[in-house]
Amino acid sequence: MGDLIISGNGSTAGGTFRNVKLNGNGKIQGDTYCEVLECNGASKIEGNVKANSTVVNGSTKISGNLTSERVSFSGSSKVEGDLTFENLISKGASKVAGGVKGEKLLVEGTIAIGKDCEVEEANFQGGFTIDGLLNADKIFVSLHGKSYAKEIGGETIKVTKSNGTSLGLDKIFKVLSRDLTAEVIEGDIVELEYTKAKVVRGNTIKIGIGCEIELVEYKNELETNKSAKVIESRKID
Repeated sequence: MGDLIISGNGSTAGGTFRNVKLNGNGKIQGDTYCEVLECNGASKIEGNVKANSTVVNGSTKISGNLTSERVSFSGSSKVEGDLTFENLISKGASKVAGGVKGEKLLVEGTIAIGKDCEVEEANFQGGFTIDGLLNADKIFVSLHGKSYAKEIGGETIKVTKSNGTSLGLDKIFKVLSRDLTAEVIEGDIVELEYTKAKVVRGNTIKIGIGCEIELVEYKNELETNKSAKVIESRKID
């Protein structure tokens, strides 16, 4: 099992390799299986990809599914199928047309997901758009821009408005307001800031500054900031 290295405008068929490295406008046509995939520049893979480790720097497009234990995106990455991983770090602007499944997800920048996002732990330092369900045991969101998920579910859900610039993301989001919009948010422990939702449901709920919630349903405890807007709240069994 050999290596595949493409520099410049090269193109080749897919296959099984040890290491795959695409530099420049490299293109692979067909499903690709490898231990390590590294893409630098504006590369394109027309097919599914399975790898132990995937590193993308620049602009890369994968027309099928990407399955990889470790994934690192920097720049502009697009997966037109589903994305499955154990650990994903996404910096810059990433887009997944299908669903996302994995263990640990860290986003520093923006990510757009066309279907559901199901992970064990999700940490967002930036903005996201999820057209389906965001589901994780632990969800931490530090808002740098506008974010949206149709539904959010988890054990612990914490949403705060970032006031730091350590990641340099304020330059990206400087013209955008910082808030999260969702139809339904449900968890055991829910703490929200600058969130707009139709329904928030949980055991212990804290509605903080900048929130606009139509209905809150809680089992144990509800704390509401005086500046937050809650139309209706109910204590449920």
